[in-house]
Amino acid sequence: MKATPLSASLAGLMCLSLAACAQSAADSATQALFSEQRLQLQDHAGQCRLIGEDGELDLLLKWPCQFHRDPQGRLRTQQVGSTQVLLVESSEPDEPPSRDCDTTLQAIRTTEQGLEASTVVSRVAACPPFQWDEKVFIGLFEAAAQGS
Repeated sequence: MKATPLSASLAGLMCLSLAACAQSAADSATQALFSEQRLQLQDHAGQCRLIGEDGELDLLLKWPCQFHRDPQGRLRTQQVGSTQVLLVESSEPDEPPSRDCDTTLQAIRTTEQGLEASTVVSRVAACPPFQWDEKVFIGLFEAAAQGS
């Protein structure tokens, strides 16, 4: 079937409406919609940088890094009071014969001033995809407040 200008326009509108419906899901491991803004993870001199509409945050993670997602590939977040929290993870496989990974997690939350990264990271010996405990989302901020 030959595409007409009308069918091409309709196809374009369908793609736009599908994209609008999918805005709550991570577009990829390095792009996501969070707290009504588009976020992107990028390499910055071997470290992970979070770029959003509010500015840039240099994270304490090595590149490559990715947004933590649920089993369906959507950005996984937690609501803690009035604060939304997401996790960014960076993982490297351990040397064989180990099947573990050296994974580092950092939390990002919304504040009245914009996005804030935890000053503490968590290191675990597990490989993504993994559904991290909900306590990790806020625990990284609590650990910094307690000075540990």
